[in-house]
Amino acid sequence: MHLTFARSGRSPFVLFFLFLLVDCSTAFRITGAPGGFGSNGERPLRYEIHDFANPGPAFDLYILALRDFQLLNQTDPLSYFQIAGIHGFPRVSWDGVAGSGGYPGFCMHASTPFPTWHRPYLALYEQLIWQHAQNIARTYPDDQREQYVNASVTLRHPYWDWAVHPALPDVVAEPRITVNTPIGWRTMDNPLYQYVFQSNAAGNGFPLSDPMANFSRTVRWWDQTTKSSNQSAATAALLANAASIQSLVYQMFTALTDYTAFSCTWPGGQQNTGNNIETIHNSIHNSIGGYGHMQFPEVAGFDPVFYLHHANVDRLFAMWQALYPDSYMEPTVNAYGSYYEPVGFVDTAATALAPFHSDDGSTMFTSHDVRSTATFGYSYPELPDWELNPDQLAAHVRAIVNSLYGPSTNSTVRRASEEIKSRSTNIADSFGNISLDLARHLNVNNLNTQWSITVLVDRFPLDTSFSIDFFMGDAPHEVSQWPTAANLIGTYAQFNPANVTLFHPNGFPEGQVRGEIPMTHTLAVGVSRGVLRDLSPQSVVPLLQKALTWKVRTPAGEEVPVTALSGLSLSVSTRPVVPRTARNRFPQYGAVQWLDSVTEGKPCGAGRAH
Repeated sequence: MHLTFARSGRSPFVLFFLFLLVDCSTAFRITGAPGGFGSNGERPLRYEIHDFANPGPAFDLYILALRDFQLLNQTDPLSYFQIAGIHGFPRVSWDGVAGSGGYPGFCMHASTPFPTWHRPYLALYEQLIWQHAQNIARTYPDDQREQYVNASVTLRHPYWDWAVHPALPDVVAEPRITVNTPIGWRTMDNPLYQYVFQSNAAGNGFPLSDPMANFSRTVRWWDQTTKSSNQSAATAALLANAASIQSLVYQMFTALTDYTAFSCTWPGGQQNTGNNIETIHNSIHNSIGGYGHMQFPEVAGFDPVFYLHHANVDRLFAMWQALYPDSYMEPTVNAYGSYYEPVGFVDTAATALAPFHSDDGSTMFTSHDVRSTATFGYSYPELPDWELNPDQLAAHVRAIVNSLYGPSTNSTVRRASEEIKSRSTNIADSFGNISLDLARHLNVNNLNTQWSITVLVDRFPLDTSFSIDFFMGDAPHEVSQWPTAANLIGTYAQFNPANVTLFHPNGFPEGQVRGEIPMTHTLAVGVSRGVLRDLSPQSVVPLLQKALTWKVRTPAGEEVPVTALSGLSLSVSTRPVVPRTARNRFPQYGAVQWLDSVTEGKPCGAGRAH
């Protein structure tokens, strides 16, 4: 679909909205990137950004294609602005599909189709990058053209595995980048660093009351003093949560076999101790965004790192599907709605994933249609499904999950005697400064006991997004230090709009969401340092009664009383584990034991999570 606007007295932006008011006879068919398939079903791979971001034709084309994509006039329905806007603002129709719901975009959050909705969305983005790359490749000089054309055919969008590489990638954090262009090596503005809006808030169609509406470009951890993004703050927040995030990812794979719980909803009465992918996804948004676009769903899609992040979410989903191929899309009520779906709609595998068309007519993709990545012509390095049968593929994925997210050394934690003499008497010091490398060295995801904090809270307890930071010992005095505190256990992040009232002026939809914060990494370090005898309840409960604390903050760095979060209840649990004994097997988890006394008397403390 390509639109050319006729000359008239109206601006192109006005004409675009007139276009949206009419019924298009031809929809844009989403196919994903259409080239590079092998005769045996082999599909091109999406590569991890640290492997992909090396000098060469594929990376050069990706950067140049993304730059051209971003430079398209934002009135073009296939421009970066319009595609990013599908997710949230400007809350208008796209490709002839209109919405009437209160949510700021078509995106499906806190609902069962969360991972399936984002699959065609990312495929659309990848398809347009691929199309730009085809045109660019053909303009290289004769002695380079063939290798660039060949690279363009198999080009796929990279992903960023933040569970293994928690720092913000350099290629995302640097404002300038050097690549080989058709006219030689050039240094240019980095299209992965930010997106520059082509109009002001009114021209963009953003409500002026939204705190993020008036930024001229996307930002991360906006510093009001320097009037700039603070990329190092994003990396610091990611690193502070790295051990917790990796444990969440590992347990998502190893402890769940139910798609509904895996996805994000928490139906009343259901009990499950697994972690869902949206909880993990929210934490990454929070850590990257701070007070910035990635923090808020209505504008997150404009930050280029969004697509690296969601490619990894899709990858984790695809790997999970390989492990549990028989678990998929149980019907659930969408308690919060979207721009397209009303509150209370029952989502099934046959629900339309608006506004994504599978043909050039009126047919939209469903979750059933996008169950396989083959639908959109890509795969991931971990998923060579064309050469392995389902059982072989599952065993292959288990081995990779163990290697990446649960490396195995010993199955117990022993005291590090050399550290006992020098240990601090301060609890925050004794359980602080836990790097991902240290957690991996202690094999925290394959120990014979696991500990978790369970968070149950209303979907919209505040008028904005928020985070709950959990500490071993007292939190720092300054709110700005909480996200990166040395004694931070982990952060629960709620991915809500910056101004919920704007979308729900008559009251927020009722319903709750649930997440978990692993604590085993913190406790295991205490054992290794000789300040905790072992991971048994007899040793851990007295410590947690004394030392476990939590604080609530907004993205703007304001403290919120814990009791101000409606529906909040916080519980602590432990469970025995039979550690894995083979590279392609997972640990076996025992029954959950809820420790009511840990949170008794503390703000919003609860016993068993309900």
